Amino acid sequence: GSTVTVREMSIEDAKKKGAIALFGEKYGDMVRVVKMGDFSTELCGGTHLNNTAKAGLFKIISEASVAAGVRRIESITGLGILDMLCNKDITIKQASEALKANPSELVKKSEQLSNELRSAYKEIEALNGKIASLKTSELLDLAKDVNGIKLITARLDNITPEALRAMGDTIKDKSKTAVALLASVSRDKISFLAVCGADAVSRGANASNIVREAAKIAGGGGGGRPDSASAGGKDISKIVDALLS
Repeated sequence: GSTVTVREMSIEDAKKKGAIALFGEKYGDMVRVVKMGDFSTELCGGTHLNNTAKAGLFKIISEASVAAGVRRIESITGLGILDMLCNKDITIKQASEALKANPSELVKKSEQLSNELRSAYKEIEALNGKIASLKTSELLDLAKDVNGIKLITARLDNITPEALRAMGDTIKDKSKTAVALLASVSRDKISFLAVCGADAVSRGANASNIVREAAKIAGGGGGGRPDSASAGGKDISKIVDALLS
């Protein structure tokens, strides 16, 4: 082990000796300098062992840059490491119970579940796409003709924003005169989408203005292009009012 020496000196002398100060800390004219062998010289107001060997086990838990070519490490020592290991054992045990796996199989089980979730998400997206396609045809059939414009308003819950955009793209591609305002609620959040076909845009329809006004009623906001725009809302009770706006 290395002997630990403690000296008090002026802050200027301490800096000349290369003592490291904690970033953001304030020091007086006189400071306490703790030196451990040739590897550590720091300003510190705490107490220390008289030899580094007395620290026992030494585990680095974090490190960061404090100056060019200088890094500061934080660690735990002695019995603190035993406490850390005990807590990690408890965490591993709880994780193993939650995943229904032996501790030795924890990594393999985690990877397996991650892959299963990834596959499930892909399947959900594919199903959402099919649902969106079916819903789009239905919405076009139910569109109201208003002075030559096909007006569509609908609430479609549990449709992802991606699926909602896909529906909007299909609507404006299939009907150049369509003006649609769609809303979906998922996890207590409202997604609005407005789309306008090319002919509707040329007649003055603006999806950005439409979706912005609708979202405002539901306590949200957003915008986009004249032919396609999205927004979010917070007040689910106002969805009907927003769609009728």
